[in-house]
Amino acid sequence: MPPPPPGRKGGGAGLVIGLVAAALVVVVVAVVGVALFTRGGDDGGGGGGAAPPEQLKVGEISGGAQARPGTDGSLTMVRPGVERPVVEVYGDFACPHCGTFDKMVDPMLKDLAVSGKAKVIYRPMVIWSKGMEPMHGNALRAASALRCLSDGARWLAYQDALYAHQPKEQYTQGYDVKDLVSYAAPLGVRDDTFRKCVTGQQRAEAVLAASRAYTSGGVNATPTVRVNGVALGSESLGSAETIRSAIEARS
Repeated sequence: MPPPPPGRKGGGAGLVIGLVAAALVVVVVAVVGVALFTRGGDDGGGGGGAAPPEQLKVGEISGGAQARPGTDGSLTMVRPGVERPVVEVYGDFACPHCGTFDKMVDPMLKDLAVSGKAKVIYRPMVIWSKGMEPMHGNALRAASALRCLSDGARWLAYQDALYAHQPKEQYTQGYDVKDLVSYAAPLGVRDDTFRKCVTGQQRAEAVLAASRAYTSGGVNATPTVRVNGVALGSESLGSAETIRSAIEARS
């Protein structure tokens, strides 16, 4: 990757990531239509008119765990009653390391959450500065589309789809809005509201606002993993097992 601009390190360059085998955890079992709250579209916008209010819904996943979408675009995966350790994962869909990292670590994180051993919070963001194209645009379109899904269980499955369709090369244009709409169809999402939200990038400004907040809070590279608020060092990010050990040591 090219040297990042001051204050923004693109894609977590320098992380040494070792691929390990991990059994996939099937997380989506059912969707519970429980509206948590309604928020106006003041933080939406971005190319396609005002964003509609978000009707956020908790999704039930395997083992009694829940997928809880947040107002900041994050997703918390946890069994009710579990408070610690808190594992926060910051990722950028245009970051090649993040795609590799997701394949390596995500099944393990889902296993921890489903088994009640951790509270896992996914925090998608755009780490690339504006003008660093096509990475910035790729990341923004993908994260904005993900935020168009208000259902927690489908959010998780769509995040998996986004990483599965990550551009093969860092400098390749990807995540066309029509493709982003199509990725949700196998999840049963075919409504016009979602289509308009994605094609109009109605959550783009909200994604950028969350990204600015994360970088202001000290996240300047992706992937970043924080456990109970403390970022794991590169020595802990070499495999799913080293990350799991670091998490368990902070339980």
